[in-house]
Amino acid sequence: MIDNSNLKQLEEDVKNQKVVLFMNGTPMYPKCCSSAMAAQYLDAAKIKYTWYDLTEQISLLDTVRQYTQANVPPFLFVNGEFVGCGENLRPLFQKGEIQRNI
Repeated sequence: MIDNSNLKQLEEDVKNQKVVLFMNGTPMYPKCCSSAMAAQYLDAAKIKYTWYDLTEQISLLDTVRQYTQANVPPFLFVNGEFVGCGENLRPLFQKGEIQRNI
């Protein structure tokens, strides 16, 4: 079951922020390779983003998983849309698809 307070936070942030990254760890100290990769690509492209550390907010992780129907962090939202997660983000960054949509 989705935590309503987490769902409200997720929906508001995704709606009001251009880019939102739900990741394991922080951009400075990521806790998985995929989260490190996503943060590094965003930083290298000088894309401003809001991030959440899912290792500190386990109930938020469950909410994001249910909301996206995806399992593997990080989860990336751009312009209110779920773009992808995990290693599936790498080719999107490499092809410049994420950068073009911002």
